Amino acid sequence: MRGNKVWAFALCSTLLLVVSCRQARTEGNAVADGTQEPADTLESDSVLFFQDEDEGLSLENHATEVFGDFIFAFTHNTRFQAERIRFPLPVTNTEGEESVIRSGRQFRSEFRLPGNDYYTLLLGDINQMSVFQNDTALSEVSFQCVNLQKLSMVNYDFRRTDGRWYLTHRHHGPLSAEQMDFFHFYQRFVTDTLFQEESLAPQLSITIPEDEEDEQDEEEVEGTIDRSQWPVFRPEMPRDEFVNIYFGQTYPDPHTVHLLQCGISNGLLDVFTFRREEGRWRLTSYEN
Repeated sequence: MRGNKVWAFALCSTLLLVVSCRQARTEGNAVADGTQEPADTLESDSVLFFQDEDEGLSLENHATEVFGDFIFAFTHNTRFQAERIRFPLPVTNTEGEESVIRSGRQFRSEFRLPGNDYYTLLLGDINQMSVFQNDTALSEVSFQCVNLQKLSMVNYDFRRTDGRWYLTHRHHGPLSAEQMDFFHFYQRFVTDTLFQEESLAPQLSITIPEDEEDEQDEEEVEGTIDRSQWPVFRPEMPRDEFVNIYFGQTYPDPHTVHLLQCGISNGLLDVFTFRREEGRWRLTSYEN
């Protein structure tokens, strides 16, 4: 798992400012009359949405952009971001009604910086992290923004055209039956302490750093704990919403889900493995 942590650290750095995916309040103001308006930049607001921490960010020398490189520039540079949104941006609501977001000012009100210091990612195979980080054959990636209270999802769709990535669509999409089953469990798991305790494997596998204060120490300690010891190791987990970055990953075993929680500011990684056993989901392993 040490190699996977290296990939995850790179992924966390790449998605340093990933969206919090709150539903747009501008949807009602968007006009779908087909009239084209000049796309203004996100910088036209009196307060910048993103600070240009590095005006030199550029992917011009890349014939085919890796999505990780693109999204880093997209979330760091306002000029670059404005260039990579297809305005007017199509929007599809829960009823299937179409509207548009015409400008950066409208977009700014919904594509927000995260309110917490981490994002989450669901994988069927832990090795899929490296595919997302390096696969130049990817042409479609979506941020699936799941509201855990409502069990609803909003998708931000990115497409690659002529080697370059663009945000092309925002739409509400239903959770699949498999997703609904897991998310329904997970929502209760993080809000009901008794249910959480009952949903732990009797012997929970854990992997933790041997010396948490030494950032250069790559040694790990593996072992098992019983349910009574879990509160000592349990980290904070998303309770309201999280982002599942969908890049075509598959879930070869529908009874296994790896949930990765990546720190934005500190590069930390938590990996939770859930397995459905005897008709119910259980947390079977945790790695910090």
